[in-house]
Amino acid sequence: MKKISLRWFGCFVFLMISLAQLAIGQKSEVEPLSKLVKVTVFTDRAMISKEAVLTAKKGENLVRLTGVTPNLVDQSVQLSLLGQTDLAISEVTVEETFLKKTDQPEIAKLQSRLDNLNRQIGEESNQIGVITSSNDFLKRVNPFPQNLRVTTAEIEAHTHFLEKTLAANFDRLSQLELKIKKFNEEKSALENELAALISGKNKSKTIVIHLLSAVEKSGVKIGITYLSTQAGWSSQYEARGDIDGSKIEFNYFASIWQSTGEDWSDSNIEISTAKPFVYGNIPELSAWYVDVFTPRLFRAKSFAAMDAAAAPNVMMAQAASPVEDKQFEETGIQEENTSFTFVLPRKVDILSDGEPHRVLISKLKTEAKYSWFTIPKLVPNALLKTSMKNPFTFPLLTGPVSVFSDQKMVGTASINTAVLADGELELSLGIDEGIKIERKLLKKHTDYSGILSKETTVNFEYAIEITNGKGKGITLDLNDQFPLSRNEKIRVERLAPGSGEATISEDGKITWNVQLAPGAKKSIPLKYKVSYPKDLTVTGL
Repeated sequence: MKKISLRWFGCFVFLMISLAQLAIGQKSEVEPLSKLVKVTVFTDRAMISKEAVLTAKKGENLVRLTGVTPNLVDQSVQLSLLGQTDLAISEVTVEETFLKKTDQPEIAKLQSRLDNLNRQIGEESNQIGVITSSNDFLKRVNPFPQNLRVTTAEIEAHTHFLEKTLAANFDRLSQLELKIKKFNEEKSALENELAALISGKNKSKTIVIHLLSAVEKSGVKIGITYLSTQAGWSSQYEARGDIDGSKIEFNYFASIWQSTGEDWSDSNIEISTAKPFVYGNIPELSAWYVDVFTPRLFRAKSFAAMDAAAAPNVMMAQAASPVEDKQFEETGIQEENTSFTFVLPRKVDILSDGEPHRVLISKLKTEAKYSWFTIPKLVPNALLKTSMKNPFTFPLLTGPVSVFSDQKMVGTASINTAVLADGELELSLGIDEGIKIERKLLKKHTDYSGILSKETTVNFEYAIEITNGKGKGITLDLNDQFPLSRNEKIRVERLAPGSGEATISEDGKITWNVQLAPGAKKSIPLKYKVSYPKDLTVTGL
């Protein structure tokens, strides 16, 4: 009778649980795979676009997209059902999780090296212990019994043995301690690398989607987009001069880097000049107060400063491999309200290694003007420069420029402010060794005049000698300056160049426009004198 009651009670409990589940409504859980559709890279982050395909049960489905980068910006997640009207999304959350799989081969390799180092450190430490014990023993032992007569020669021989043995042991100790120090340094580096690898590989986020479906349906597509930090791009350029043809080839590159934890393999990449404003609202001016300075213990950083500090040095892209000179496919350019987007015409691989990956955006050959300039007071050389209009239909952003002339790299320059479409751009192409410049001080003497009020006058005379060793004529902008007086007691008299011989600005800067035929030489005079009272001490001369 007791057994029947227990059986009936168990069936009753099972029935009640089943009814409760039906009343509440079961959620169907699914963990679909997602594929990368597109990546839009901004200067300090990236927008990842993915697509997941799944089978939805009737009712509520709990969809978990796992293995998402830990650098996901939670507020940026957007979902779309791609026109499927019999589906709805009721809730989206982001959870911090850990990846189930790590990069075991790389971790195992580092762990093996670490174990080997620990073994070597242990062996060397054992050797130190043996030598230390040996030294202690040698110091304590007395080889001569008290009742034994010992000669001076025997004592000297034993002393010599002790000195030689202890010296050798101490030398071995020094070498072993140095080896252990190096092993410990390598061990510390390996431990840091292993810790970074494990933490970076294990951390992730999961996007949890509550999907409502009116019917059971297969082939449901969900579009997912989100922003990720630890990614970005910067502009880089190549300028290849063609002096004889008065042309210049200008190549525009994007140096892309990312360490999101997700490789962008065989991806459609778009590069955007926009700067998505993720944090905060539109900025407003607040009251500006002036007060007595009080030292503070810390200074808070802005989000932009923290992002900049976290980003690796993209200038490393200077060392990136040059782009292969294959048939060039045009990059698509989309002009938007406040920015431009460059759509790469081919799929590329951008690994999550933090290293710069350089891709070509556009290249054009355009007209350019070439001229020479020099400031021999500062640099005793003639420098070649070129001026051109921005040949592209979009602005040139700030970035480094690698400059080539005659198929050789002659230096680097930089675009420090954005150059609008059709705006002017000037670049230095380096020193021209075919032009010789010398600035010589011919005379500097001091005169004293006056009977009651003594006055000192210092006379300066220079000659700037220019030799054109090139096989063609040149136009050279020669620059120098007169001193300026900041005190009425100090007078500066300009003697040469005179009016009409050069352009002289209000701040004393002088510019000569010098025409030189092939092989020609010219000497340009520069003269002035400075007068002041004898008892006045003058600086700047």
